[in-house]
Order: sequence, then structure tokens, then C-alpha cells
Amino acid sequence: MKIINNISFYAYCLFLVLIGGVLGLLVPKWGPLSFEVYATTIFKTNIDHESMASALNQYRFMKSVEFGFGLFGLLFRQEIYTQKKFNYFFLGIMLLGTLERILSYFVDGKPRPAYIFFIFLELSIWLIILLYSRVTLKNKRL
Repeated sequence: MKIINNISFYAYCLFLVLIGGVLGLLVPKWGPLSFEVYATTIFKTNIDHESMASALNQYRFMKSVEFGFGLFGLLFRQEIYTQKKFNYFFLGIMLLGTLERILSYFVDGKPRPAYIFFIFLELSIWLIILLYSRVTLKNKRL
């Protein structure tokens, strides 16, 4: 269980750091990845300069939040698995993100397959971390 947890935890956090940091900084220069619908749509839209700057501003903000949350996980891994406050905070944010995707599915409609995959992937990683952290919180060690 520890190996599966470590792979899941580090893969999730590193993904957030990379996708948040790299895409947040470089997408407007290099262009979005194929599954990045928001950025892809914005770049294809014929809108005025101020609206484009506002959309990119919001996109960079969202990416910085992803980057920050991934970095938080990497920097406070020990605390996440040994202190309830850190554990609840980390798992709460993860779950809220997944629940937002599910809410959006029902309110906004069916997204592209990559985003449906993210719902199941993020929920699976959340469950793995939750289950493993119940053991580490009880034992107060990794």
C-alpha cells in the first residue's frame, strides 16, 4: 500500500507543479496542449486585446493555484501524513476539486473524455491517500 500511495501522491503533486508552472508560464507563448480546452478556445477566439489579456490573466491565475497546491503537497508531505490539520486540508482541497468537476458535469454538460478521466483519476488518488493516511495518522510515522 505504501508504494502505491507514494507513486500516487508524488505523481499527483508533480503533475500539478509541472502543469501549473509550465503551462501557466509558457502556454501563451507556445500554445496549449490538446486537452487544455480553455486555452485552446481562447487562442482561437477573435476577441479584443483587453478581453484576451483578461482571459490569459485568469488562466495564469488558475495555473498558479495548481502549481501552489502541488508544491504545498511536496513541501509538507510529512505533515500531511502525520498531522490531522494538514491531512484534512490537503484531502479537502483534493476532494473539492474533484467534486467541482462532477458538479460541472451535471450543471454544464459532458466535457471531453480527458476531463472525465481526470474525475476518476483524481478520485482514485484521493481515496488511496485517504486510506493510507488513516494508517499513518494512527501510527504518527511514515
